[in-house]
Amino acid sequence: MTTYKQLFGKYVQNFDTDPTSPEVEGEIWYNATSGEFKTVYGGYGVWSAGGNLNTARNGMGSAGSQTSALAFGGYSTTFTNVTELYNGTSWTNNPTGLNSARVDLGGVGTQTAALGFGGYFPGNQSITESWNGSTWTSLPATMNTARAIFGSAGTQTAALAFGGVGAVVVALTESYNGTSWTAVTALNTARYGLAGAGSQTASLAFGGQTPTATTATEKWNGTSWTSVNSLNTARGRLGGAGTQTAALAFGGEAPPYSVATETWNGTSWTSNPTGLGTARYGMGSAGTQTAGLSFGGYNGARLSTTEEWTQGVIVPVAGSWSSGGTMNTARTTLAGGGTQTAGLAFGGGPPNSAATEAYNGSSWTSVASMNTARESLAGCGTQTAALAFGGYVASRSTATESYNGTSWTTVNSLNAARNSLSGFGIQTSAIAAGGDTPSIRTNASESWNGTSWTSTPTLGTARYIAGTAGASNTAGIIFGGGDNSGPPPLISATESWNGTSWTAVNSLNTARKALAGAGIQTSALAFGGNSGSVTGATELWNGTSWTTNPNSMATARQNSAGFGTQTLSLVAGGYTTTFVGTTEEWTGPSTTLNYKTLTTS
Repeated sequence: MTTYKQLFGKYVQNFDTDPTSPEVEGEIWYNATSGEFKTVYGGYGVWSAGGNLNTARNGMGSAGSQTSALAFGGYSTTFTNVTELYNGTSWTNNPTGLNSARVDLGGVGTQTAALGFGGYFPGNQSITESWNGSTWTSLPATMNTARAIFGSAGTQTAALAFGGVGAVVVALTESYNGTSWTAVTALNTARYGLAGAGSQTASLAFGGQTPTATTATEKWNGTSWTSVNSLNTARGRLGGAGTQTAALAFGGEAPPYSVATETWNGTSWTSNPTGLGTARYGMGSAGTQTAGLSFGGYNGARLSTTEEWTQGVIVPVAGSWSSGGTMNTARTTLAGGGTQTAGLAFGGGPPNSAATEAYNGSSWTSVASMNTARESLAGCGTQTAALAFGGYVASRSTATESYNGTSWTTVNSLNAARNSLSGFGIQTSAIAAGGDTPSIRTNASESWNGTSWTSTPTLGTARYIAGTAGASNTAGIIFGGGDNSGPPPLISATESWNGTSWTAVNSLNTARKALAGAGIQTSALAFGGNSGSVTGATELWNGTSWTTNPNSMATARQNSAGFGTQTLSLVAGGYTTTFVGTTEEWTGPSTTLNYKTLTTS
């Protein structure tokens, strides 16, 4: 028998920790700490969170790649013609949609040159539309057989449609040459809800329902279909991407809803150890076997969720929260500043508190108290140079205090008394925005120059208990919040401040109030709050759009203090069903080698 040394020229190595160089791909080592044989393998992949669709839906047409995708049509609360474009981070609504709203249609091509055909309106459709990157044009060429929920492959001018539901479940295949559709050789297995990959002359058809879920896989050579090795998991209405020799199958109706992901090497399917983060069927699909995209779909509710597939030696790791040290004083509606390893928390309640605590990355220490005990205040700065402003004492307050690492000093007050306001910046350059006044939720905004507060142009959306991020009085964002005078009582709106004015930008994925924030104007984090109930949901801002992180806080909470950066931040205190002093530390998204533990079977 051939030995490992004969194959690789060396013995299996012993390591206390796993190697971190991609150059170890395919090699085997023994991890002496875990007692496991391990390797790095590029043949498996992982799914990670992408930006959500603006319109939750299923049964849409799709085209493009992981970083340049197109979603069109589908069913939301009704048949829709909405078209959205994905840039690898976020979806943007196109001003115009399909000319004919429909669901379960076929789609092929790229983000700038796509084809949408067939579908259901009600009634099976044979309509074909062409996309030029900005508008859809209805074509005179219609499919020979009106149908829906079929497989598709190819490009805008060389497409293939196969299977689906016409008057009955069909095996019919049609080929499009840029001008007209022609009936060609049918599938061997009639089915609907199947997925497709490849080109007009080299396609792969897999899965579907006959009406029971099937594993059947067939390949097309431009003339006829040949049955080949089956999927490992039978399912219909699944997603597909890639080529005839390197395809990806994911999700589907198993039933009920599947996360299963499989890769095709031209001969057989291999089940990936992990699947989609969200089980679903009827999703949109784009991309390749190594860089795929899944968006929308249905799992009891219509989804806007987008997931990105990466297969290779280096794979993404989602951000996560871990436990930190517990505060000495449990409280809510507090404020804070600093970093994950050098933080400061101050104020809060109930009752009104002046307590200040410093965090060193593992534990909290009580330091000098504020001069004015209060709750529902705002704050910013660092552990040794912080600013506290506004809040509630016996009434709404204008009080501002500055901290030098040793003691608090009362300085010039806000112009407008308010509590539940938001703030960002540093001790000498800050913004106070929104809040609660005696008569109304306010859109008031003020700028601090290290000496005094000056009123600035107001927010576009009045709000209180919103999240913020920013490094100075010239660059920051405010997001979420509430307005109980309604509607809406919960806000998802985000606004960006450039030192002169507030501008509306892309909204949070989850509307909520009483959330916390960290980071800067172009790289922020939103976490916790109340979205109808207390939540631990976490979202990342890249300067353009918000992406929902798959991992939430371990303890859902609202009215907590948050500070740090998008990659390393801290949440402290808040309210769950009671006042808490627990702390969680955030580590942002990263990448790692695609480690696999070897077992015998």
